[in-house]
Amino acid sequence: MLFVVFAMVVVACGDTSDDAADDVVEESSDTTAAPATTTAPAQEESSSAPDGVFKLAIFQDPATQNLFKWYDTDTDAYSLYQMTGQSVSLFGISYPNYTLIPSMATELVETSTDNGDGTFSYTVPIVEGYEWSDGNPITAQDWVFTYNTAKGLPLLGQWAAVWPSNCEVECVTNVEAIDDYTVKISFNYDPGLTGWQYGAAVAPALSKAYWEQFATSREDLLAVSGAEAPVASAFVYDKIEQGAFYTWTYDSDTMYFGGETTNYANGGVAISQDNGVAPAVSGEFGDLSGESFTYANGPFVGQVEFSIYNDQDSAYLAFENGDVDFVLNPSGVKRATYEKLSRIPGTEVISNFSNGMRYMAFNTRVFPGSNKAYRQAVGCIVDKNYVINNVLQGVAINMDGQMPAALTSWVAPVTGVLNDCAGLSAQEKWEKSIQILQDAGWQATDWGSHPGGAERAIAPTGLKGPNGEAMPENMLLYAPGPGFDPIRSTFSLFVADYMQQLGVDIVARPTGFGVIVDKVFTAATCKDWHVYMLGWGLSAFPDHPTNFFDGANDTCVNEGFNTTGYNGPDGYKNPEFAELVSQFKGAKSVSEAQALSKKMEAILFDDMPYLVLVTTPILEVYKENIEFPFTNMLDGLQQLSGNPGNVKVSD
Repeated sequence: MLFVVFAMVVVACGDTSDDAADDVVEESSDTTAAPATTTAPAQEESSSAPDGVFKLAIFQDPATQNLFKWYDTDTDAYSLYQMTGQSVSLFGISYPNYTLIPSMATELVETSTDNGDGTFSYTVPIVEGYEWSDGNPITAQDWVFTYNTAKGLPLLGQWAAVWPSNCEVECVTNVEAIDDYTVKISFNYDPGLTGWQYGAAVAPALSKAYWEQFATSREDLLAVSGAEAPVASAFVYDKIEQGAFYTWTYDSDTMYFGGETTNYANGGVAISQDNGVAPAVSGEFGDLSGESFTYANGPFVGQVEFSIYNDQDSAYLAFENGDVDFVLNPSGVKRATYEKLSRIPGTEVISNFSNGMRYMAFNTRVFPGSNKAYRQAVGCIVDKNYVINNVLQGVAINMDGQMPAALTSWVAPVTGVLNDCAGLSAQEKWEKSIQILQDAGWQATDWGSHPGGAERAIAPTGLKGPNGEAMPENMLLYAPGPGFDPIRSTFSLFVADYMQQLGVDIVARPTGFGVIVDKVFTAATCKDWHVYMLGWGLSAFPDHPTNFFDGANDTCVNEGFNTTGYNGPDGYKNPEFAELVSQFKGAKSVSEAQALSKKMEAILFDDMPYLVLVTTPILEVYKENIEFPFTNMLDGLQQLSGNPGNVKVSD
């Protein structure tokens, strides 16, 4: 139960995406530079530590080792990869089955108590006997402290999602310790799966005994290194050399080791742990039918190294040279590199579905993005399949809706404009897009024409909105440059060209990932853009449409994940969608949530605040002397930071 990763939506790192609480803005760097010359030095291992060193590569310097800061402002994947286990949660997610299990809770408490005053509570007993690495007990006071800190300072970013305290909307109203080993969490509504099981129940709690001394202000708390923070895992920080390497070492006093986990084909999991140091725990969760496999829980290595390289090419060159065992990459290895490395003796390869997407967002607060017909016309004329097959040579996979294809029971059929325009020729797409604008009352001095075949259209001139609104001049489509992500960079050039053929004055502007994030996720600049392309890495529970398009999450209001302003105070509004969001948040079963999600997807296909572009398979490689307990899982092993707690390394 200890080697689990709680479900969060995290705004992705340098790939929000390819992910969010629930979703990450995730970004990958594809630039080429000289390999790093400094790798983590070999360390003398404790006699009580397991043998072996697991050598990992990352290609961006982590922003922080402070988990409080990571949730607040520095939600990059590379920080999360190398961050020690500084938090605990009531429930957890067991991989690779994505099964909800208890973590520190003694059981899955899934029924609320109606307090009769408009609030609802969950009272959860936690296991007595677990300790932080500094010897302090893990108690209900850690949950109380973390919630009060997030609410009181207040903390920003993802904290508003994992411990929602803005009670003008649905929130956690109180967290209290009934006693040291019973925590009571109350809401101002009766939460469903997204608010409880995959919300507050998996939210992080950090050590009150250590962190309380720093929680005097948000600035003081975020200024803490985090490297000395106690952990609830078998590894603590050893060496930190900014820009060069980070190392974990096995804690000889740890209680977090041993046990067995059995995974079943239909999603069930059984856990048994009794190492003579930690409390003995066991349990069975989910559907235990079908074939199964069992693996022993580690750790089996005494040290974990994270060496930093300048870019992907440098990291994979180090892999090729035998300097590292596995490269942590949120987007996976590029296909050409994957195929090259697969031919090298001693290399094992993995291919998994991605739990993420690349997308283009319209700002629905400002014209022309505020006009649905405009968004639909752009969605129609963009020929994603042409770009994927003829330009990108099939390295990406078309994605029309919000749900990854691997989540088959969540995927809704494509409807609306995307369905109507599918399979049309370039001329037919242009004509259909022009018709959409004309039917919605758009005006033009000259509507242009299309010469047929693969030729570019002669664009309309003097294009105006239905009420005579003049089109903005010199619009920009922000997207990461080719060195950072060639997929989005390529798409931005083609999408800008398609839009120009509709009479839109726009060009693609290659822009640094951080610059885009600062512009579109900041309230002060939330109206200062028209369209951008980024990506999301998604969570174990696919409630991301509520995070991306709930008006309460409008970036202009609280710097939430809803960059488009859809259903926000100044954005395009759809009351039916807002009602479905409310119903989804109250859904008590997965089947109910799936049905509501598909209804939301149908509306999004029509309103189109996002034009979802593509996803990519997660391709990974590792050395044959590395043994993982499993390699098949949504989003690949990078999601578990290479699973260092369970990996085995042989000579």
